[in-house]
Amino acid sequence: MIFMILILLAGSEVTEREYETVFVHEWGVVLIDEVIPTARGAERGYLEGNGMLQPYYSMIVDAPVIWFHGPEFTGTLTVEVKNGYFSLLIPLPVAISTCNDGIPIVRDEENYLAVWEDLSFTDEVSMPSDRPVDRRGVFDESSEEGFRWAMPFWRRVPALTVEYEPASYTDRFIYYECSASNLFEEHNPFGSYEGSSIAFHEEDGELMADLLIAPGNRISFELSLSDEGILDILSDWGDNEFLDEEIKALWNTWKPSISTRCIMNGETIILFPLTDEQIESISTLNLETDQGFNVKYSRLFLAMGSL
Repeated sequence: MIFMILILLAGSEVTEREYETVFVHEWGVVLIDEVIPTARGAERGYLEGNGMLQPYYSMIVDAPVIWFHGPEFTGTLTVEVKNGYFSLLIPLPVAISTCNDGIPIVRDEENYLAVWEDLSFTDEVSMPSDRPVDRRGVFDESSEEGFRWAMPFWRRVPALTVEYEPASYTDRFIYYECSASNLFEEHNPFGSYEGSSIAFHEEDGELMADLLIAPGNRISFELSLSDEGILDILSDWGDNEFLDEEIKALWNTWKPSISTRCIMNGETIILFPLTDEQIESISTLNLETDQGFNVKYSRLFLAMGSL
């Protein structure tokens, strides 16, 4: 009888564990005024004391940032690029599958897959300074150099620590670059968007932000947003599923670039969220845990362009 009770208790514990959930949070920015739009985590450059981002060199970084929350676990992460190609993966996975040697940028081409097997996610608090443990997780020395300034923002997020032994990698996130094509049916992406957006511009040497709301054809404005107001809007665009630290990391990463374009270059920058369908057309995520946990995905991609 005691033996049967122990078996039932053990089975109950397994069932309980199966109902635990791992939360995957991802954000990125797509620059829509380029020939081939790209999903980015940050732009290459040097962050100056005045908050401006000076270019590192002509290459740019296309990448979303992914964090993981919940119980400790092990498993496999697969990222599939639907209408584009990978240009950088951190850490560099052992398994990368491509359809051919060309660059697929149209909808009917085969897709690219990046697979990280045997990942370990722990509650480890200590971090190996402000960079990955081993450079083998990055393509080359210059790959990370141009956007290392943004990584401390991403490491402040209280997420699980990611360990990937094949690349000797330990950090708080996984990072990938990819191109993004066929996002908008119309030539002018601003013309088909009817939701809220933020317009950034320069006024008396300061960065100003206005909320634009367009229900149907009527446009209303909320002028002079504060940083707190911008964070609230970004959080709302993410369906309030992201941690405050993740939203702050997003704004801290992109405010320098927006400031430079508006204040130094005189541009007016528009920022608005992509739809779920548009995000799925860029890339998809699939996390399989060895423990059989449920997985919930929260993805926030923003379109940014000069008006």
